[in-house]
Amino acid sequence: MMPSDLPHELYRFVLEPLESMRLPTYKGSTFRGVFGHSLRKVACALRDERCPTCLVRSTCTYQRVFETQVDRADGPKPGVNRAPHPYVLVPPLGEEREVGPGQELACTLLLMGPARGTLPYLVYTFHDVGRRGLTRERKPLALRRVEALGAQGWRTVYAEGWEALAEPAVEAPAPKVPNRADGRVVVQFITPVRLKRNGRLVRELSADDLLVALARRWGDLARYYGGGIDPEPGVKAILGLRGRVRFGRCELRWLDWTRYSNRQQSRMQLGGVVGRAEIEGDVAELVPWLGWAERFHLGKATSFGLGRLGIEREDSDA
Repeated sequence: MMPSDLPHELYRFVLEPLESMRLPTYKGSTFRGVFGHSLRKVACALRDERCPTCLVRSTCTYQRVFETQVDRADGPKPGVNRAPHPYVLVPPLGEEREVGPGQELACTLLLMGPARGTLPYLVYTFHDVGRRGLTRERKPLALRRVEALGAQGWRTVYAEGWEALAEPAVEAPAPKVPNRADGRVVVQFITPVRLKRNGRLVRELSADDLLVALARRWGDLARYYGGGIDPEPGVKAILGLRGRVRFGRCELRWLDWTRYSNRQQSRMQLGGVVGRAEIEGDVAELVPWLGWAERFHLGKATSFGLGRLGIEREDSDA
């Protein structure tokens, strides 16, 4: 069982600041916050209606993407009425804080399940993101183009001034992964990875923690967004690697990240593990799942871009 069957779309929205502005080092909260506000503005048919009591919520694009619900009785997990977010937002990952005209800020969105097919709404949403601005000073940006990942690589499906999309939806190919027959692979934990063990956040990550997180993420997404995929073979294949792979040399640390939640009117701590880990053992079976996690992320707060992994590749793998 390999993780190549989960249908999804992958888009890159490229914006240019029209004035100089100062952004946080990690821009996930900034982009996710304005993205949610703008999507609701674009998609909502009844601005004064509350989402839980809105009669059109079952067909609303904002609800499909941002507040995804499932039938409590008939959903993949009986008794659960809220599904995992059907998107992963990856903000610009550069650490530069001062940006201005002539520079590009690329925000990537992976769409699954009910979020697929919403590209026309998202183009309008990112136009509104530009008008709304990313800072308290409301400094504007322009949406220059939108790129989609297809079978032939990235290509432009919308550019500033176009009157129509080149394609309203583009199915993304399965992630490409390197061949690792030498019993070793190195993984970068690029943005904070928030995993739990026995209800507590994991600060000292082990190979077993990584495998459990992979199995949980695959199982949840396949159940809700796999279009009938049976998640259990994949879950068993991942968990079957326990004891067969291990961490070698590690350079991992805990990174605290704080964001302010307008919804909860409070500050939230969203720290996680970052750094680099060498994995040894039967890695040939693990690498396809790591390649899948590169794109779909792991752990908590993936809608902010957290949980991003990266496999270190040799030149021949590029």
